Amino acid sequence: MKVHMNVSTAPRLTKLGQPSQEAGHDFQSHLREALSEVNTLQHQGDVAFSQLLTGDIEFHDAMIIAEKANLALQLTMAVRTKLLEAYQEIMRMQV
Repeated sequence: MKVHMNVSTAPRLTKLGQPSQEAGHDFQSHLREALSEVNTLQHQGDVAFSQLLTGDIEFHDAMIIAEKANLALQLTMAVRTKLLEAYQEIMRMQV
């Protein structure tokens, strides 16, 4: 399987082949956006639960919103675990 990388999305390298600060900033901004979206989904789940208690929303709609929030949180935790494992593996490498 070939993966085509768009030049505008490819990490920019400095003279010595090190990623530029811009590439790190891009990753940081993507990470913040993803975490913000997970937080928003969690908040929507809380609001849906409150609306369910007051009868403003149907049960199945509230369950769909809650499950989206749950899946987003599970995915975030799985990614965090993989990142920590990768970091620990790098720290164990001998130079």
